[in-house]
Parts: sequence; structure tokens; C-alpha cells
Amino acid sequence: MDFEKKLKTRRNIMLLYIITGVLLVILCLLKVIENEYLMTFGVALAVLGLLKTVQYKRITKSEETIRERRIEESDERNIAIMHKAKSAAFGWYVIISGVSVIVLEIIGEKEYTKFIAFSVCALVFLYWISYFIYSKKS
Repeated sequence: MDFEKKLKTRRNIMLLYIITGVLLVILCLLKVIENEYLMTFGVALAVLGLLKTVQYKRITKSEETIRERRIEESDERNIAIMHKAKSAAFGWYVIISGVSVIVLEIIGEKEYTKFIAFSVCALVFLYWISYFIYSKKS
């Protein structure tokens, strides 16, 4: 798939974000859904989708900006930085969540403790599945 088509596909996905966000906001305003978090999530989705749509539209205007973006996304240094950042975020999330579980358990917040502990377990489980899949491919 050529890179310009890839960018246009991403732009179309962002349009789905906008539609989903607006739908959530409308459903919350009509009191079909009574959840302030979903209202906030809908606004965030719509704004993110709008900003990224504008960004992808701007990138696909000329061959030069498409070429620059292709280089930016395929440059080995940028890819290594991205992987290093993801790895650091994963590590910090596990550490912060582990400390949070201990603190929440001490203060007696059992429900929050379970939720955070299960999310860490799920993340580590996904990590191991990914690790085995990628180690088989290599």
C-alpha cells in the first residue's frame, strides 16, 4: 500500500473518531446515556479526530509533505526512539500501578485495588503474548 493511501486511511479513521465522539456527546445531552465520563470521552474523541483529520489533510496536500512524513515515519532513529518511549511508558505504568495497588489496599479501597491490579495483569499478559509471537517471527 502506498504511503499516500495509508495517510488517507488514517484520515478516514479519524472521521470515525469524530462521528463516535459527536454521537456520545449527543446521547449524553439527550440523557440517553447519563455518564459524565462518556460525555468527556466523546468531546475528547471528537477534538482529537478533528485535529488529526486537519493534520492528515495538510500532509496529503503535496508530494513534498507526503515524502517528508514517509521519511519521518520510516527513519530507523525515529522508530528506535518510539520503541524506547513505549518501553519506558510500559515500565512506569507497571511500577506506578503496583505502588497504587499497595497504597489503595492499605487505605481499604478494595474495588480500585482490584481494577488496577487486573489492568496490570492484563497488560503483562498481552506483553507476554506479543513477546512470544514476535520471538517466533524473528
